[in-house]
Amino acid sequence: MAEISSTSPHIVQIVGYKNTGKSTLITALTRYLTSTGRRVAVIKHDGHDHFEMDHEGTDSYSFAQAGADAVVVMSEKRTALIERQATPLEDMLTYLSAYDWILIEGYKQAAYPKLVMVREEKDLSLVKTLQDVIGIISWLTHDKIEYVGGKEGLVWHSVHETEHIARWLVSLERHEEKKI
Repeated sequence: MAEISSTSPHIVQIVGYKNTGKSTLITALTRYLTSTGRRVAVIKHDGHDHFEMDHEGTDSYSFAQAGADAVVVMSEKRTALIERQATPLEDMLTYLSAYDWILIEGYKQAAYPKLVMVREEKDLSLVKTLQDVIGIISWLTHDKIEYVGGKEGLVWHSVHETEHIARWLVSLERHEEKKI
């Protein structure tokens, strides 16, 4: 089973089927981690390639529509980069290496510690098929751990206990640092 890295950035994936609460959980984890002084980066995978960061009427949209392969918008407090090319996950993780935590939504096949979102019993099939699963975040009201087929050491959390999940992740971070 994968473990949270012992050095920053600590990386964890939140995976699951559509509408299982991945973005909601990432928002709650981000809120908790940043409230404790940690710097957090979030990567969201869009498997359908239909997102638009810009919208009609903005200069950056006009630049992209005119054919720019990359558009950067910078201000005193923010920077946004939009490129017309795919970026490998590993390259983006390297780019974000100065952060304390990187939360990844999706990329089910990537080899990082994963929390699997389970809304229905059938969603537990993901736990059986994915590698590096460290925990289950469940909407189910009773423990279904017997359905995960031989995966030992998994932690089972309720989707409604987001602060508890965040504290658990922080405890893994501290636990790993003590091993060094």
